[in-house]
Amino acid sequence: MIDNYLLKELVTFASEKTLAKTAEKLNVTQPTVTRGMQKLEDELGIQLFDRQPNRIILTDTGKLAAEKATEVLAVNRNFVQQLQNYAAR
Repeated sequence: MIDNYLLKELVTFASEKTLAKTAEKLNVTQPTVTRGMQKLEDELGIQLFDRQPNRIILTDTGKLAAEKATEVLAVNRNFVQQLQNYAAR
């Protein structure tokens, strides 16, 4: 099962477009983001990023993965909220 945090890194990278901005937004170091992205690719067995000498961009598959990750994270937030609302009755 893929860690939600790795999905959050992917979604954040898709919106921020750089490792530095992604790391800043998530309040972590750039190497932490890089390791997370590599771990996500390893877990999926799919290349999500095109690594070039001075930049990294999402592949087409990476763009699709970011879209789907956004949906998964929204479903997870909704799941938690519904359970919390139910328990608060």
